[in-house]
Amino acid sequence: MTVLFDPRPLFVLLAGTALGAMGWLPEGFSSLIDPLLKGALILLFLAIGLDMGKDPHLWESLRSLSPRTLLLPAAALGGSIGGGVLAGMATGLPLALSASASAGCGYYSITMILLKEAAGIEAATVGFVANLLREILIIVAMPLLVRLFGKNGAVGAAGATAMDTALPFIVRSAGKEVAVLSFLSGVVLTLVIPLAVPLVYRLLL
Repeated sequence: MTVLFDPRPLFVLLAGTALGAMGWLPEGFSSLIDPLLKGALILLFLAIGLDMGKDPHLWESLRSLSPRTLLLPAAALGGSIGGGVLAGMATGLPLALSASASAGCGYYSITMILLKEAAGIEAATVGFVANLLREILIIVAMPLLVRLFGKNGAVGAAGATAMDTALPFIVRSAGKEVAVLSFLSGVVLTLVIPLAVPLVYRLLL
């Protein structure tokens, strides 16, 4: 039976939010959160790398990558901006804000900073919430995305998160053969987003 929706990451996130809100965390624990997250991410990368390394077809997959690989992050960015325009038209948000927030492609921290500099705290809040929700939905609904849009479509939907937080979920749902493509797509978007967000905002303002 194919799993289309994995609620476990969402449950864990909600449980952590509840614990933090109720003040049940030990004193000083908040200072450990960032190094714990980085350590967990490194361990995930190690596990994925080990799994990829033992695959005899890995190098064939790497050699099959071509300059056309860059079309995937380009399509992901274009689709995100287009979706942001449609969302702005549907919600009444200024198109400059909705499109530039969507150009963040899940990279909520840098999008928030860029929009704060460009348009103030309210725009920064929109950018943060929109991209955080995108990351959560990508993680929770990855099996469904793979089924609906295929492996490449799911990687594109993950945006910048395809290189880090969404990568383990992409590998689990789409297979380790897309891990390299996913990582490269996420890296390209991560490099482009700091330019794309303010540029889209100014062009549509």
